[in-house]
Amino acid sequence: MLIEHNVVMKDPRYVDIRFASCYPNLYKTAMSSLGFHIIYDFLNSREDVYCERVVYPHSRSLESNSPLSHFNIVSFSLQYELDYFNVLKMLNNGIVPIRKNDRNLNDPFVIAGGPCATSNPIPMSKFVDLFIIGEAEVILDEVLDTFLELDDPKGEIDAFKDIKGVYVPDNPAKRAIVRNMGDANHPIRQVVSETDDERFRPAFGNAFLLGVSRGCTRGCRFCMAGYLYRPRRETSLRKLFDIAKRGKRATGLRKIALIGAAVSDYSKIDDLCEGLLDMDFRITTPSLRIESITEKLIDTLHKSRLKTITMAPESTWRIRNVLNKIITDEITIEVVKTIFERNMNVKLYFLVGSPTETSEDLNNMVKFIKNLNKLSNKRNAVKISINPLIPKPHTPFQWENFDLDGIGPKINYLKQKLKSIPLKVESLRSSLIQHVLSTGDVEVADIIEKAYRQRTPFKEWKKLSKGWNIDDELPWKNIGVCIKPSFIKEEYQKALRGDTTPWCEKSGCYHCGADK
Repeated sequence: MLIEHNVVMKDPRYVDIRFASCYPNLYKTAMSSLGFHIIYDFLNSREDVYCERVVYPHSRSLESNSPLSHFNIVSFSLQYELDYFNVLKMLNNGIVPIRKNDRNLNDPFVIAGGPCATSNPIPMSKFVDLFIIGEAEVILDEVLDTFLELDDPKGEIDAFKDIKGVYVPDNPAKRAIVRNMGDANHPIRQVVSETDDERFRPAFGNAFLLGVSRGCTRGCRFCMAGYLYRPRRETSLRKLFDIAKRGKRATGLRKIALIGAAVSDYSKIDDLCEGLLDMDFRITTPSLRIESITEKLIDTLHKSRLKTITMAPESTWRIRNVLNKIITDEITIEVVKTIFERNMNVKLYFLVGSPTETSEDLNNMVKFIKNLNKLSNKRNAVKISINPLIPKPHTPFQWENFDLDGIGPKINYLKQKLKSIPLKVESLRSSLIQHVLSTGDVEVADIIEKAYRQRTPFKEWKKLSKGWNIDDELPWKNIGVCIKPSFIKEEYQKALRGDTTPWCEKSGCYHCGADK
C-alpha cells in the first residue's frame, strides 16, 4: 500500500490546462528525481494549471486516477534512452494515439523534456509534438501561455518555434537554462511516500532532495550532462540552509540527499555538510568526484551514518587522460583508504571500450581494481560496476561507434581476471540499443515502435548502430546546446592523442561557448 503526503489536489473543472507530468520509469526512480518534483511544484503554482503525476507502468494519474486521454498536455521526462519504449506503452494504455500524425484536435498535446530530449530528440520526433531543450522551468510558462492562445496547438505548431528552448521538428532550437540559481525553482513541499513496499521506496530512501548545483565543467569527454548543462551554477550556502530548514518543516524528513551533477565540487561542500549535520540531518549523496573529496567531508558523511560512498575512477591513468578525467591512482587509493578507515563501503564505476583502449590498459585496470580490493577488510567492501562506454551526442566521442564485437571479449576478460571480486556488469545488448537510441536519426522511430509492439531481432538493432565521420552532418545538428562544434571537435582530437584539458574553473576559460 502506498500513502503519499504533500500531494496537490485541485478541481480539474476550474483550471484551463490539465497537465500530466509523466515519468516513463518506476516510481522509486521518479520520486528520486529532483527535476520531477520541480515540474510538479512549478506548474501547480499556476492557478490555471493542474499538474498530476503519471508513473510507469501505469497510464493513469496518481492524483485522480485519470487516463492520459483526459489531459490537455501530456509531458514525458526523458532521462534514459531505454525508457522510450515505456513512453509508447504509456501513451497506448492511456488511450492516446502513439504517432503524432494519428492524433486529432481532441487528443492531448504531447511534449517531452529532460537530458535525452535536449541531446537528440530526433528518434522520438514521430511521437512527440514539441521538445523542451534545456531546463524546463525557464521555458514552460511561455509554452503554456502560447498553448492557451491557440485553437489547435498541433495544427498551429509553428507558433511555438520561436520560443527559446523549444524544438519543433526540423526547426533549429537553442538550449535555455537557469543562469542564476537564486532564480531557480526549488520545491519545499516535496511529495513524501509512506510504504513498506520496496517497489515504491525512492532510491535515496525517504529523503528531502536538496539541489546544490547544476551543470559541470570538468570536461569528461564521455559525459553528456557535462556538455548539455554548462556552465556550473551553485546555489548559495545561505539559500541551501533555508531550503533545508523549510523542507524539514514541510516534509518531516530528517534525511537529506544532495543533488547535483558534481556535488563534491560545490565550493563550500564541507561547510554545507557540517551545517546540515548540525541541523540534525542525515546526509546521503550520489557519486562524488574523487579529487574533490576531503577527509573532512568523509568524516561528516561518516557521522551522518552514510554507509557507502560512490565514486568513478573509470579506468587506468592513461585512459583517464583520454577521457579527460585527470585523477591519479594514488589519489584514488588514498581516498579509498580514508573511507575504509571509517568502516564505510566503496562503490566504484569503471568504463570499458574507451577510444585507443588496449589489452595492456585492461591488464592495468585489473591490477588497479585488485589493489583497491586489497584495501578492504571484514568490516567493509569494494563494489565494482563495469559499464561499456556509450558515445553520446554533443560530446567529443559523438563520432565513435559502439564496438560490440570489440567490447564483448574485453568484458569477458575482466570477468575472468576478477572472478574473485563481485562485479556488476551492464548488459552489452541494452548498451548497443541505448547507443542506437541516443545517436540515431528519424529512422530509429520505426524500430522503437516495432520493438514496443513485438520482439525485435537484435540483428536489426546492430544494423542501425554506426559511428559518424567527423565532417558528417549529425542528426542533432539543429539542437544548439551552446557548445561550439569546433571546441567539441578539438576535444575529440586531443582525446585520440591522449592530451588533457585542465578544469576551466582552475585554469581559465577555454571559450567553449557555454558562457553565452
